[in-house]
Amino acid sequence: MKPKTFILIFLVTACLTGAVTAQTVYFNTFKSEYGLVDLDLLNNPGEVCSVQDFVYKKDVATFTFEEGIIYLLRYIQGRPTTAIFIGKGRAFIEIPSHLEKNNLRWCSRDSVVNEKFEVCLIRLADDFDLKLREKYTFEQKQLSWKHFNIAKKAQGEFFFKPHRDHEYDNYFQLLRSNYERREDGYFWVDFNRYVFNFDPSRPEEVIVAYEHEGGDIIISEAAVFQRREKDTYDDSRMSDITYSTTMLEREGSIYMGGLDGKRIDSTRINVRVLVNADSLRFVSLFLHYNLKCDSIYYENQPLSYWRRNDFSFIGAILPAYRYKGDTLHFTFRYSGRDYRTFLPFVENPKATPHNLTFYIPGGYNYLMPGMSEYKAGAGKERVITVEPTQPFQNFYFQPYASGYDTIPKVTDIGLTLNFLNSKAINKNRFKCYLPDNTFQTTILTAFDFFSSNLGIPPGTFEVFVYPEDTFRNNLSMPGLVEVPQVFCAVEGTGGLYTEAGYQVARQWFGSLMQPSSYREKWLTDAPPAYLTIMLLQSVFNNPAISYTELLHLKDRLLINASKNEDLPLAAVRRLNEQIRLNKGAWIIHMLRFLMYDLETHSDKTFWRFLHEFSVMGNNQPFTNTDFIRLAEKHYGQPLEWFFKKWLYDLGIPEYEVEYTFIQKSDGFYVEGTAGTKNMADDYNMPVIIRVEDTGGQSSFHRRTIPGTGGPFSIGPLAVEPATFYFNEFFSVLSKDKVKKR
Repeated sequence: MKPKTFILIFLVTACLTGAVTAQTVYFNTFKSEYGLVDLDLLNNPGEVCSVQDFVYKKDVATFTFEEGIIYLLRYIQGRPTTAIFIGKGRAFIEIPSHLEKNNLRWCSRDSVVNEKFEVCLIRLADDFDLKLREKYTFEQKQLSWKHFNIAKKAQGEFFFKPHRDHEYDNYFQLLRSNYERREDGYFWVDFNRYVFNFDPSRPEEVIVAYEHEGGDIIISEAAVFQRREKDTYDDSRMSDITYSTTMLEREGSIYMGGLDGKRIDSTRINVRVLVNADSLRFVSLFLHYNLKCDSIYYENQPLSYWRRNDFSFIGAILPAYRYKGDTLHFTFRYSGRDYRTFLPFVENPKATPHNLTFYIPGGYNYLMPGMSEYKAGAGKERVITVEPTQPFQNFYFQPYASGYDTIPKVTDIGLTLNFLNSKAINKNRFKCYLPDNTFQTTILTAFDFFSSNLGIPPGTFEVFVYPEDTFRNNLSMPGLVEVPQVFCAVEGTGGLYTEAGYQVARQWFGSLMQPSSYREKWLTDAPPAYLTIMLLQSVFNNPAISYTELLHLKDRLLINASKNEDLPLAAVRRLNEQIRLNKGAWIIHMLRFLMYDLETHSDKTFWRFLHEFSVMGNNQPFTNTDFIRLAEKHYGQPLEWFFKKWLYDLGIPEYEVEYTFIQKSDGFYVEGTAGTKNMADDYNMPVIIRVEDTGGQSSFHRRTIPGTGGPFSIGPLAVEPATFYFNEFFSVLSKDKVKKR
């Protein structure tokens, strides 16, 4: 080797080693300080002062410490990260968002926070300590045993400690803000049953949380919104979230193994991440906690990162700051059994292109969108590449250990369905195993019904139907439908059609949908849930079946409301899944009958609306507002009043209707009055009414009942009415009391 070449290699290696070493020193300091933020408070060095009428404002919250003492504790880089107040104080937090006010009302039974407190514990990485020092003089003093016990009894730190159900690691979030200690830094305060959290490193910086039930292990996020200066408090703008990063692409190799072919032996996943924040050194990354992360590389160099074993959250620490518009290159290496959520992600839910290579042990097969033909690998190993033409938020695959033995069937629109003939299900063991012909007919019927109204599924030219799973996983992908062939695993009035309808509908409303934020997540679940009900009505040619299903959903919602479990639908991630499905399905149902043609009894407008939404939602990011505007386009009138109630409010409307039949000179009339409850004054819902005359003929009418209630009239009618039906087709989700006077 020539001397100059040797020197050059030595210098490059030295520079790389120096960079890695510098980061290692930084990370070791971080790990040490991570332990300090959890240091026991007893015998911990600190400072204390007496305070009186000290007011501290943090975004939308105002804390008044009327009189008492404040301890400053757990110092990092010369500044405290913990404060304890004991005395008399008050917290006032006014929630600026109508939607989030309703969330808080659900959680704490009030839409504002106006609380006296005697103890509060604060975690801080902002200027709280400096504001105190401007007014008061501190003395060195350890936390006394008496005050330690008071703080412990108040559980002041219980909810701050990292817990597997937390989305983020609070200790990490505190430290990352502490390294950039600013006026708008991290501030977390626990008082009574409330927590106020301001975290500048989260997409929605403000959280007001509440211990919804005594003895909760974690607190409920009651109100979540962005900081004051962003002014995104209007319901229609709550989805306009600025994320610090955006995932641009995911590619890499996955090596599969295990006795069932479902274990991920190892992976190498490369991701490109765009920086949206003005500056960034600490990056929030996520990987399911069932996957063991072996290492992360950044720009081909080992990267320091923090991850607790039971957290999806990964806090990556870059060697240096990066800035808006920069692209970050990460390589993840990991293993584990959670093949359902096997790819890393960031906070921004934007869909990304995927380019993946799977190495598969002999004897196993896999199904997924965009897969190539199998190629020979090392030994018995086989290889497939996967490069879907469309981007995905979440990408799933289906291990199919029993081999490709398919039975092709063709739908009415010429789409081929490949039914995988299951060898893994013990047919003798399950008395409720469905014969192939019955199973296949059910799936074909669902495809024919939906495709006749919605067209061919987006991006799909061939479909595999996977029958082996016996429980719904809601993971059907484009080109892959997962429906169990074991009938007893299926619940619902329509039997297998209930499951088939939901999973087949996800070919149009599923993994390709691109919601802009979690607040739109209901729109990937509600259309399949409601379309399943429409399928049942079509299959059995009996409206009573669909009405029965709707009434079941309504009953569950009423039970939820009676237990104070109702939430605005746009809260989504804070919602019980069943509430999200049930309320979402009812919204789609009510939109259907707003668009329903009473003269021709036609759903054409509704189907056009759903088709256009499917095309839009599968090809571009969409918000709740986009969905509302599309509904208004097809309905032909404004619908803010409708979505204000059903997407952003609480409660189920009630109608108390009295009616009578009268005869006038020009014919017969139905005259009535409607009293209303649980609806705003601007709620103007058209209710469908059916009047059956003495000859057995029915006429259908819409009457808009304002939120304030009032009289209504139907007529003139040529034939004397015999029966009056309010809220025909269950056109409105409501509790109805109807009587003739």
